[in-house]
Amino acid sequence: MRTRRRSGFTLIELLVTIVILVVGLVALSSLFVAGIISDLKAERIQIATNRVRQELERMRSAGYSGTLIDADVFKPADGYTIVEQHPDLTGRVSFADSRLPSSSGALEIRFYDAGAGIYPNLKRISVSLAWGGGKRTQGTVYASTLIANRP
Repeated sequence: MRTRRRSGFTLIELLVTIVILVVGLVALSSLFVAGIISDLKAERIQIATNRVRQELERMRSAGYSGTLIDADVFKPADGYTIVEQHPDLTGRVSFADSRLPSSSGALEIRFYDAGAGIYPNLKRISVSLAWGGGKRTQGTVYASTLIANRP
């Protein structure tokens, strides 16, 4: 009896090939998901950084005398809430950014304290903005600057 060899693939060979392809596709799809998450986080960091810079520039352009916690400077209609206000018009204001999920921002104006004492002609402006949106895409941006009273 003579056996005849058929050309082609056996069922086992096809199954092994399919399993290898599926494993490769699953690994490739996880790279796409990681890329999308990374892109989303980068976009949120950029939005938050721009908002923090905008708040700092607003204070810098107001100058030393205009850098104060007051309802005329931080209007509730513009989305600001005065959280803390001292008699010397320093304190803290909160705000949010609608472009970021569960965002919470704070702007703080204090006289500069170097440890050796407070400098009444130097104010420290600190701005932070935090947002939620899941463990992988949440974050916080923080920046500060000093504004001097120049004669």
